[in-house]
Amino acid sequence: MTEAKKGMTFKSAMLTAVNGALIGLANIIPGVSGGTFALILGIFDRMVNAIDSLSFQTVKTCLGLLRFKREAWDAFLAEMRRIDAFFLIILGVFAAACAGSLAFLMEYLLAEQTAPTLAFFIGLIVPSVAVPWAMMEKKGARLLMVIPGFALTAGISFVMPDTSGGGDNPLIAFGAGAIAISAMILPGISGSFVLLELGQYQNAVANFTTFVTDLSAGTFNTPVFFWLAGLAIGMAVGLLAFTKFLSWLLKKAKSATMAFLIGLIFGSLFVMWPFKDMSKGTVITGRDGEVKQDMQIATAANRMPESLGEGVTAGVALLLGLGGSFGMIALGKRREEE
Repeated sequence: MTEAKKGMTFKSAMLTAVNGALIGLANIIPGVSGGTFALILGIFDRMVNAIDSLSFQTVKTCLGLLRFKREAWDAFLAEMRRIDAFFLIILGVFAAACAGSLAFLMEYLLAEQTAPTLAFFIGLIVPSVAVPWAMMEKKGARLLMVIPGFALTAGISFVMPDTSGGGDNPLIAFGAGAIAISAMILPGISGSFVLLELGQYQNAVANFTTFVTDLSAGTFNTPVFFWLAGLAIGMAVGLLAFTKFLSWLLKKAKSATMAFLIGLIFGSLFVMWPFKDMSKGTVITGRDGEVKQDMQIATAANRMPESLGEGVTAGVALLLGLGGSFGMIALGKRREEE
């Protein structure tokens, strides 16, 4: 009998909470994949299968609780065990809590400490190539799928427009959320990076921090709330739709899919190059034309470090990122052995 059928012990619940926090950390960092962290931690298949198990039957069973009958409650508990609900809830709550708590820090780091922050991200990303590589059951010609993966990730930064409108439009947020969440569960590509490439990452972080700050001051920012709601609903819709497609891909063309993801990882390294010419880049504008957020990271030209100190600082950050990533891989191997 599997852990999902037995329920969760206190130890497994705490471990799931830690895993959720780590995945939340990954999802808030552009270039770092929550799916990769899930693979490293040994919970990727369980996470995808649990999300894929959600269906209309789940909704119907939950609504059945309104009848206030014992058989409805028994059916509800059986459905929760079938979809591994307790695992999903703990994982999701701690992932969201971690991502939300780090939003203020990410806003500062990307604006004020761009080079060392991006170098740290690269350090986290590089070892993650080993994860989809190890999952490839067959290689050979399938490795050619690396090329379109690289072209897709690196190429987007060359074709982005000079401005990205609709920075305050909930419908834009809905679309961006649906696309980004699809990437967040993929091992090798970061949903936050996709948001950044779509011109919505810093907008999302800024809207979240603005809403929290206003709320703490006793003000409910309605326009920002609707924007964030659009993003969240888009993520929910995208998650349910894409997980089924991903599950099908992994069954039918697992090796080719993993090769494509490796290409996405290599492409993200080009965009995450830490030394940027920030004098040019995409900006987000509102419907009335005002500039909302700088979006220069994804589109700014790469350059060489301008001083020895700049290079050394980025190098130290890179080593710290490598250490963190290798530590995660070691934790994943230990989890598999246990």
